[in-house]
Amino acid sequence: MPIPQPFSAEAFVAALVEHRGRRIELVGMAAKRDTPCGMFVETTDADYIFYASNTTRLHQEHIIAHEIGHLLCGHKGTSALHESVAALLMKNLSAKLISRVLGRTVYSEAEEAEAEMLASVILIRGGFARPAQPVNPELAGGIDRLGSIFG
Repeated sequence: MPIPQPFSAEAFVAALVEHRGRRIELVGMAAKRDTPCGMFVETTDADYIFYASNTTRLHQEHIIAHEIGHLLCGHKGTSALHESVAALLMKNLSAKLISRVLGRTVYSEAEEAEAEMLASVILIRGGFARPAQPVNPELAGGIDRLGSIFG
């Protein structure tokens, strides 16, 4: 699946929707200190990616790419849901529609690292960001393999 250049989260999500055949909605939210800055929510009818709208565009793109990383990697997270996150979701979605909630605070360390790496690969391949320093040779092969997924 190609990554749009220049990178645009909206264009990438549109391509992902076409590829998967399942609706994905991007929902900006005013993030507070006690809530995650991004969240992936799967319902019976569509997937939702919530992201902090009160931050820089680069940070928003990274948050969205990170949540897409969780989606693409099939991360399940846990059923634990912080009260503030539940309150935020209930403003936007019906409680009975939510079948899975993935918030940054409920992933394993390995899942977080994988989603962060995939977000970085997506943004770099999309020309949105460039690495500030050379890639560690021990990681280069893995990064190239992840990047080859997107052509």
